[in-house]
Amino acid sequence: MKQFQIISKPNCSRCEQLKQWLKQENLPYEEWSLDDPDIKIRLLDDDKFVEKFCDIDGCMVYTPVMRINDTGEYITNQIFGIDGVRGKYIKEVLGIA
Repeated sequence: MKQFQIISKPNCSRCEQLKQWLKQENLPYEEWSLDDPDIKIRLLDDDKFVEKFCDIDGCMVYTPVMRINDTGEYITNQIFGIDGVRGKYIKEVLGIA
């Protein structure tokens, strides 16, 4: 299984929904909160993050976001479907399927 982080922020219901699903599936993750200044610096130093979420006017991040360690890829919109967490998709991305 690939290691990954969940990028979240306080009062984010979808973040909580994703974290709850991950716990139910016994999938360990590291949480990076956008409230943490060190995390913001880490993300702004990441070219892949800046390329995906930032432009000349600033950065716009809709949480939650998954960051895959191996590739540095950021996954956003694909996490949720109409019925909630897209568990099968997440497991495929993590190499569990």
